[in-house]
Amino acid sequence: MYSSSGLKFNLASPKQLGEVLFDHLKLDPKAKKTKTGQYATGEDVLLKLAHTSPIVEDILTFRELTKLKSTYVDSLPLLINRKTGRVHTTYGQAVAVTGRLASNNPNLQNIPVRTERGREIRKHLFHGIAIMYW
Repeated sequence: MYSSSGLKFNLASPKQLGEVLFDHLKLDPKAKKTKTGQYATGEDVLLKLAHTSPIVEDILTFRELTKLKSTYVDSLPLLINRKTGRVHTTYGQAVAVTGRLASNNPNLQNIPVRTERGREIRKHLFHGIAIMYW
């Protein structure tokens, strides 16, 4: 991304990212700004720009990997029970309005299924797990 833009910048900074994409690379002359005056760089904005430059695809991939790593890859191993060697969640039916079971501590239902990488994490986490209801 640095070589594509010709600049070094903080990938996690929406302000710097907006400046690179819209001031430096001029990917969208009608780019919208937020109330604070910086460019909007949310996923919806980047998805609309994905076809304009390979750097946008790279940024979307970077964000996906960063989110998966911090939320699941780094944190779930810390929740492994020492006695069983497994991650244990708590299921509650009263929590979900729909009557379905809701998972928490950790909420395993939040693991993404829309992306291949999310499905891969889910597959490895749930490999060999049988859910018991009582």
